[in-house]
Amino acid sequence: MSAKGSKKRFANGVIAAVITVFFLAHASLGSLSSLVGYTSPFMWLVWVGVAVVAVHVVASVVTSFEQLNDQEHPPSSRKKRHLALKWATGALLAASIVAHILSRRVPAIIIAAPFLPGLSIVVLSAVLAWHICVGMKSLLDDIGLSNRLLMPLRVVVCAFAVVFCLAVFASSAL
Repeated sequence: MSAKGSKKRFANGVIAAVITVFFLAHASLGSLSSLVGYTSPFMWLVWVGVAVVAVHVVASVVTSFEQLNDQEHPPSSRKKRHLALKWATGALLAASIVAHILSRRVPAIIIAAPFLPGLSIVVLSAVLAWHICVGMKSLLDDIGLSNRLLMPLRVVVCAFAVVFCLAVFASSAL
């Protein structure tokens, strides 16, 4: 079987879709936490999300290797560049997540630069939207959805990113 129709790509596509929903839910609840308070009993859900992200990274390594070594449908230079862009945005996303966690959990950072938690959310929202938009066409193909959904889903993802950024600015104005 070629890498293009791989069950591994389908599974990774489903995992990526779940992660997208998880991040949107996490960001939405995080945006509301300033209004309703922090709910630490649900912190374990964040760690479940981290575990699913780790599975996605491993699955992405496997599927990228398959794609690059596919004899039946070898990738074009354009597809290789696109794969490199997905990995680059994924690496930036990982760095933004680490910055977000540190800016929330390290008291010295919060005291020295109180703007960093908000800034980390703005950067994280932008990079997450970029990573999702870059991978959206592949995601739709991998899980068998119509490419007609590409632009509407990209608009929704970018709209969520804008809303989260506005929530940061609104909460810092309080």
